[in-house]
Amino acid sequence: MTTSDMRRLAFDLAEKLKLKHPFSHANKMAGVEWLRSFLKRHGEITLRNPEATSLSRAVGFNQAKVNQFFTVYCEVLEKGSYSARQIWNVDESGITNVHKPTKIMASKGKRQVGKICSGERGHTVTVICAMSAAGNYLPPFMIFPRKRMIDVLMKGSPSGSVGVASPNGWTNGELFIDWLTHFVREVKCSKSDPCILILDGHQSHKTLQAVDMARDNGITMITLPPHCTHKMQPLDRSFFKSLKSAYNRTCDDWMPSNAGKRISFFDMAELFGKAYVETADMAKAVNGFSACAIWPFNSAIFSEEDFSAAELTNEPQPVNCITLSQPGTSTQLRQHLNDGGAGGVTTAAGPISVELVSPGSATTPATADEVAEEITGHPGRLQTIG
Repeated sequence: MTTSDMRRLAFDLAEKLKLKHPFSHANKMAGVEWLRSFLKRHGEITLRNPEATSLSRAVGFNQAKVNQFFTVYCEVLEKGSYSARQIWNVDESGITNVHKPTKIMASKGKRQVGKICSGERGHTVTVICAMSAAGNYLPPFMIFPRKRMIDVLMKGSPSGSVGVASPNGWTNGELFIDWLTHFVREVKCSKSDPCILILDGHQSHKTLQAVDMARDNGITMITLPPHCTHKMQPLDRSFFKSLKSAYNRTCDDWMPSNAGKRISFFDMAELFGKAYVETADMAKAVNGFSACAIWPFNSAIFSEEDFSAAELTNEPQPVNCITLSQPGTSTQLRQHLNDGGAGGVTTAAGPISVELVSPGSATTPATADEVAEEITGHPGRLQTIG
């Protein structure tokens, strides 16, 4: 409910109860001062900026998909004696050389306040990050939008980081293999010391080469359900937002110190490195896995309220149809009902009259519309052909 909705509701309620009030009859809503007083009287209510959630995510995050993921994850946990250090989450994010300026102090009355940045549109460098439920972090893997990689691009990056080049700066199946090699080298996982890797369902993660490499090195990869990462991805829950905020602050500090210069690819690794070292602490990793109920494992962490958005788009189950070959034939319908079927009836020749046989009741002749209402609860649901 917005503040305008609340003010209109207060006006309507006052009018309904015939209360004397100073509200505007022209606008038909309570005043701003009334709203402030109302919020002071009710401390449990506060104004919040809602987080924009796409329709795909709202619909995709449903109980069936979440339960399916937790079932698979639980089976993997039960097969092996995994500890927090063996459970990892990996995801990609992007940083740009045209950062988003942070808020500044300015005098009241100015309609526009400017702050210098490198340009209007920037170029994005993909960063692949991974962290464990024990609070450990894998050195970042950076993908630059270039044809050739040169070492100077990684100047100032976090220790152990890897940099590669891609024509568009995005990850692909080959680069994910390079990242897996980096992961195995740093984590030292093997069949005798296996680990679980939780990741999204991007196509680069599901190549045969990636699956074979993971199997050979004791890595069990579990993909998250589509459009559910905003709730179930530890990196999204506790790390990436703080990382990007720190990166923007670092870029803000860099601009005044380098007057007249633009942030280029050769500066981004160092700026990102400062933000990464500031952000990558143990508490964020531990809290991220806990918020997603991955470690400690808790399949009941999400309530019915969390799935309420998906219920808005629930559709009825598809209607099964059977065909009656001749008018008046009821054998196929009785068999269909006895087998537990439900749905409409398609006739081969015009309106039909069939017999519905219900347990404990006598045989009753019924028209096509009556059959439809009996089966589906909606008269006229039958489809007539011919």
